[in-house]
Amino acid sequence: MAFNTLERSPPPFFRQGPSALTRLGFYGALSLLLMAMDVRWHVAAPVRGAIGLAIAPAVEAARAPGRAWSAVSEHFASLEDVQRALRAQRAQNVALVLEAQRAREEAAENAHLRELLQLRQAAPVQSTAAEVVSEARDAYSRTLFIDKGALAGIVVGSPVMDRHGLLGQVTAVAPLTASVRLITDRESAVPVEVERDGRRGVLVGSAGSPTSNLDLLWQAANVDLRPGDLLVTSGLDGIYPRGLIVAKVASVQRPPDSAFARVACAPVATVDSGRHVLVLAPSAALVQPPTAPSPRHRRAKR
Repeated sequence: MAFNTLERSPPPFFRQGPSALTRLGFYGALSLLLMAMDVRWHVAAPVRGAIGLAIAPAVEAARAPGRAWSAVSEHFASLEDVQRALRAQRAQNVALVLEAQRAREEAAENAHLRELLQLRQAAPVQSTAAEVVSEARDAYSRTLFIDKGALAGIVVGSPVMDRHGLLGQVTAVAPLTASVRLITDRESAVPVEVERDGRRGVLVGSAGSPTSNLDLLWQAANVDLRPGDLLVTSGLDGIYPRGLIVAKVASVQRPPDSAFARVACAPVATVDSGRHVLVLAPSAALVQPPTAPSPRHRRAKR
């Protein structure tokens, strides 16, 4: 191969044409011309519309994940807002129910206090208002504890009553509290008389039914007692003032083999509920509380 046949110009691959500065100036002028024509006559609007239409699917595909994420976020956010509002509504409903219950309890308590105040004003002896704070946890003892004690002038033997009738008697006193033995306790004994005819007897606690858990002792088999007769304190013991309502006769049984009738009575006071009581000064201060008759006497009435 002869050397004089080699070309002295560069091959087509390395041919650059116009210089880079020349191309920059040309395309820059063309861009300015197109922008001026577009501003003046909007010649590029169809081109932009065509390009936007062509790339619309790609744009929508690119936006789809973001829209889906936004939709999911809004869904869970709205669900959380609804749940939060529901919890707040439930809490508000509970608060309203508690407020209504508290209002009913306060209304009932105010009514009881008004009745107790009227009873205190009508009571023939000195009295002290107290509130029941607890009950003895003993299945064989019916004892309550009140929030007034020796510092309030409460003494052993003081009768205790509620707005309905006689409730029991103070059996122990502390400086700030006192214990009250209910009339339904087995160790309780209250001298009573029938309001209708003045017939006397002793009312003791028993293990009868909840509606008749008192017994009237030493009543003859032919006694004139009827269900519904009202029993009041006789005052013969020197402790209970006379005339306090105690119980009503629930039933009278006359066994043919016994000389005594079985008289079951129901307390008038609410021995199983209630909070406010009235403590009366006993007729004889610092007296010992009466005790129930011995089992021998109880068997005698059978």
